[in-house]
Amino acid sequence: MPDVTSFDGVRLSCHVVGEGEPVTVMGHGLTSTYRDFEIFAPFLPGTKVMFDFRGHGDSECPPPGSYTTEDFAQDLNAVAKEYEATCAAGVSLGVAAIMRLLVTEPDRFEKLILLLPGRIPVHPQVKERLLHLGDLLERYSVEEAADITIAEEEAAGSFDAFPASRQYRYDALLRMNREGIPNAVRECIDDPAVTEPDLLRRCHAPTLIIAQENDLLHDADIGRELGSLLPNAELHVFDDQFGLLRDVPLLVQRSAALLSS
Repeated sequence: MPDVTSFDGVRLSCHVVGEGEPVTVMGHGLTSTYRDFEIFAPFLPGTKVMFDFRGHGDSECPPPGSYTTEDFAQDLNAVAKEYEATCAAGVSLGVAAIMRLLVTEPDRFEKLILLLPGRIPVHPQVKERLLHLGDLLERYSVEEAADITIAEEEAAGSFDAFPASRQYRYDALLRMNREGIPNAVRECIDDPAVTEPDLLRRCHAPTLIIAQENDLLHDADIGRELGSLLPNAELHVFDDQFGLLRDVPLLVQRSAALLSS
């Protein structure tokens, strides 16, 4: 699919599925790729434009100093403009990028799907893990960094509740962009998407918010806060990752209903 050039000349790799209306731009999470939406997107109506943020996946890696939340927001905006997207969906970093745009353009999108909004600045434990991951990528190959990370996460019990998530996580780690991720992690983890949350009250787009408890990175209270700020938000909070993964078909159904309405 045609790539898009961001505001500062960075090439963004795009992947499009479906056709027709609505057109939805989809922003993935930090360290990840467009494949955050690969299983989800085909079941949604219209055209889904998935892309890799700068320094992620197959997109270009600009020099250090080019990985702020504003930079990521303008990446998403550039893709949305190129494909004339009227709706937006985001996971974690993707949510932050959308929120940053809404502060200045509250009517930018007609419908919103916000999956696992995260707290920035991030929790100290999460910050340590992300910086550690960046260090591993600078010292080892992607494969070696993925092996080390999986071993550490297994030791911490990260996959005890849902063992099948181990392979999904490992595959995602293998897709990390070794050049861009260290810079992205260091530059955006302390850069909040919104410094004046009340400005989000001006956004009246129908919004689906998905959050989960017991997640230091994707604090459920952030989902609740967004749910109270956005006037037309529908909030779903799951007890844990297992509950969220178990109800993915329901989330797809509700997301499809929102985009079709």
